[in-house]
Amino acid sequence: MRVLVAGVGSIGRRHLRLLREHQEVTDIVAYRRSVVGDIDGVNEFDDIDEVLDLDPDVAFITNPTHLHVKTAIRCARAGCDIFIEKPLSNDREGVDELCSLAVERDLVTMVGCQLRFTPILDFVNELIANKELGSVLSFEAYSGSYLPDWRPNQDYRESYSADPDAGGGAVLDLIHEIDYTHWLFGPFDEICGRVGRVSSLKIDSEDTALMTLRSNQVLGSIHVDYCRPVPRRTLEVVFDEGVVTADFIEQTVTVEGRDGGKKESFNYERDEIFRRQLNHFFKSVDQRKSTFNDVQEGKEVLNLALKAKSSHR
Repeated sequence: MRVLVAGVGSIGRRHLRLLREHQEVTDIVAYRRSVVGDIDGVNEFDDIDEVLDLDPDVAFITNPTHLHVKTAIRCARAGCDIFIEKPLSNDREGVDELCSLAVERDLVTMVGCQLRFTPILDFVNELIANKELGSVLSFEAYSGSYLPDWRPNQDYRESYSADPDAGGGAVLDLIHEIDYTHWLFGPFDEICGRVGRVSSLKIDSEDTALMTLRSNQVLGSIHVDYCRPVPRRTLEVVFDEGVVTADFIEQTVTVEGRDGGKKESFNYERDEIFRRQLNHFFKSVDQRKSTFNDVQEGKEVLNLALKAKSSHR
């Protein structure tokens, strides 16, 4: 299987490295703004028509967010199955066309949100499904970290995260929380948000967002930010008969009920969840089945994020 990787920044290089390990992949080609020649064993192109003439089977869209849909449409028209790194886009332009192309051409698509593949969320999802603690009443998802620490080799002020036109901002950059809560507790009927710049970070995008969501009988809140000096990524779920607290950094899940509690510890490397994600995608490609996070679902998550960003205005 020949794979095109469109965009070779930090996340693109991670996918390149893991794609080289995958048994389904026989050849990798890269599309980037300018040919640098710094990727061993990978032919690079700066003309998308030239690289699509090589008939890649699958395209991994890992370029800046505002270019995702435009690039994906070109690849879809060429018959490629599509993997798009999160978020699907920074606006709605072209999204409906991409979704229609995927259906018309029977393409397998996936939006990459790797937190869905953590053992932690597997565990939480099982608790929800088996109703061991009753029904879900509410949840609180939290993701806070310090943007300048994200990319040590790049000035954060020059990163796409600092530029709202490129898809930067806490809401879209940290869309994992909207994505996995949509998967676990959605679909959501309502979302509203307050977003803004509350820190001294020198960026044009929002550094903090507070969102509230409603789905059937479930109420939830999401906090995301770029400015927390001590990182935190957690999910708390309140059930009829207990409370579950997941800590993605400590890799633990605590289950507390009326009669006591227990703590489950997990031990996984970041690459492991990306591999699980790749395995799910390539299995879906082989079987010509939809992934469980295709572009239609990515569109629903994007719409939630954009509603949250605009609802406070």
